[in-house]
Amino acid sequence: MLLPKLSLITHVYNQPEGMARHVEFWKSLSPALAAQLEFICVDDFSDPPVQITRDGLNLRLFRVLDDIDWNMPGCKNLGAVMARADWLLFFDLDNMIDERGLEMLVASLDKLKPDTLYNFRRVEEGKEVASHINTLLMTRRGFFKAGGLDEDFAGHYGYEDVHFHHMWRHHVGPEVLLVDIVFTQLGFRTETLNRDTSRNQALIHHKILTLGHKGSVGKMRFAWAEQPTE
Repeated sequence: MLLPKLSLITHVYNQPEGMARHVEFWKSLSPALAAQLEFICVDDFSDPPVQITRDGLNLRLFRVLDDIDWNMPGCKNLGAVMARADWLLFFDLDNMIDERGLEMLVASLDKLKPDTLYNFRRVEEGKEVASHINTLLMTRRGFFKAGGLDEDFAGHYGYEDVHFHHMWRHHVGPEVLLVDIVFTQLGFRTETLNRDTSRNQALIHHKILTLGHKGSVGKMRFAWAEQPTE
């Protein structure tokens, strides 16, 4: 079996409709495009657990078995570890790319620089807004060279993404905006968890100002399991 050119990695927490919207879109892709892609979904201890019918997609579903608030760092680390492609596309469920954008992205991979972190334009309700800090394209090697996501931030809201960008720029290379590919901002977000950023704001200041550019010790500090898909 040929390895995919691109692994699409996202995580879900109590957003079954958002997850289903992406899965149905992936199933609608042309067979030639889908054959070059791998889809990885990480269920961050949703209640009830996420269920996905694969219907022939190259899709894998993993579930975090420990109840950790805001465990985006762990979910992304798990997704990257399990990915089989050299290039990784991370995105939150509230950001969506269309088929033409995916085709352009796959076609451009051989021309992109492996030590560059790529961002994307974003539109919301037809208007251009700032790029999403979590919608990122990178090589798998670059992800681990940057140290992956720091799971010290898990359990509280915010700044794990800011810290990753900081670590990438120091350990790997620059960031570039891919202006020809646009993601759409969808109208939903997680509402049930505490969004107080004070703890993680203090943590990132400590990590950058005191520890410098050192990464955290230990990845995937939680139980997890691969889930069946039909």
